[in-house]
Amino acid sequence: MTPQQLASEVENLFSLPEIYFRISETIDHPKSTIDDVAKIVSQDPNISARILKISNSSFFGVATEIETLTRAVSIMGLSHLHDLVLAVSATKAFKGIDKNLVDMKSFWLHSVYCAAITHLMARQCNILDSERLFVAGILHDIGHLVIYTRLSTHLPELLSRAREEQIPLEVLEREMLGFDYAEVGGELLKAWKLPSSLYQTILNHTNLKPENPFILDSSIVHLANIMVLQDESKKTGYIAPGFNPVAFQQTGLVEEDLMSIKIEARTNMADILRLLFAS
Repeated sequence: MTPQQLASEVENLFSLPEIYFRISETIDHPKSTIDDVAKIVSQDPNISARILKISNSSFFGVATEIETLTRAVSIMGLSHLHDLVLAVSATKAFKGIDKNLVDMKSFWLHSVYCAAITHLMARQCNILDSERLFVAGILHDIGHLVIYTRLSTHLPELLSRAREEQIPLEVLEREMLGFDYAEVGGELLKAWKLPSSLYQTILNHTNLKPENPFILDSSIVHLANIMVLQDESKKTGYIAPGFNPVAFQQTGLVEEDLMSIKIEARTNMADILRLLFAS
C-alpha cells in the first residue's frame, strides 16, 4: 500500500462538500463578479453564517462590522475567502468517523491549535496571505485520519510502541508502513485537486527539503506541529519529534520566539473553535 493508493481509496469517503468546488470554480472564472461569488456562498447557510462570523472576528483583523456576504467577499478578497471556505468545508469532510478509531474532538483541538500558530507565524514571517497557512494548519494532520480508518489493524502496535519506546509516531509510521501521515495527507489533498502550494506544504512538513518550492510554508507547519505535540505530550504519552534546523533557517525564527507565539495562539483558540464549529 502506498500513500497514493490510500488517498485513492478514501477520496470519495472523505470528500469536500460540493459547495466548495462550486465556490472555487466561480472564484477562478475570469468573468465572475463579487456578486456571483456571494450568491454561490449564500446557497449554503452553514458556510454563509461561518464566513460572516469569521469576517467580523478580531482574529482576522477586520475593523468594521460586515453585514452582508457581498461586502464580506469585497473586503476579504477572493483569495482570502477561498481559503476560509476551504477551512470550513474541511471540517465537514471528516464527519462520521467512528469515535472508537479516533477522538475527533482531540483531533480538531490539535489541528486548530496548530492553525492558530501557523497563522501567527506566517504574519511574523511577513507572509501577506497568512490565511493560506491557517488552512495548512487545519489540514496538516488529515493523513492520520486516513491511516486510522484504512490501516486500523496496525494501530495497536503502532500506538503502543510509540508510547513504550518513546519514538515519534511519524518515525514509527515510516518504519512500519513505509510512509508517514504527512505523505498520505498530501496525496489526499492532491486527489482533491487542491492547489499544489497546499498539498506540497503538507506532504513535506515532516521531511523538510530546501529544494521544495514551498519550503517556507512547510517549515512553518513543521514548527507549529511540533510545538503543539510538545504541549500535548504529557497528556497523550507520545513524544514529539525534534525541530528540524532547516525550519529555523527558513523562517528566521529562533526557539526563544516560539513561546510568545504559543501564548498568543492559545488566547485565539476559543474564538477559532467557535468560528469553525459552532452551529
